Amino acid sequence: MKTEKAGIGISLLIILVVTVTLFSSIHRDLNQAGEESLHHITEAVKRAAVQCYALEGSYPPDLEYLEEHYGLVLNRDAYFYHYEIIGSNIMPQIGVYRRWN
Repeated sequence: MKTEKAGIGISLLIILVVTVTLFSSIHRDLNQAGEESLHHITEAVKRAAVQCYALEGSYPPDLEYLEEHYGLVLNRDAYFYHYEIIGSNIMPQIGVYRRWN
């Protein structure tokens, strides 16, 4: 009888360890995917700004210009976009940050 209870206890402990490990792994993977997503979005904004510079000779004054003239689509509900123009011929500072809802 004691060995049966010990076996059940060990089984429950193993299930608990596996479950915690699984959820930890999923959480880590989701965070990594989120970081990769931010990187890709930032690169897309930079590419649009560089394309504007190549075609027009100056960087765009703001992100709205890129949306209107270069087809850039921004998800402002999910992300905050930082775009700071330094000069018409200097690459602007661009940052994309996840909004916390």
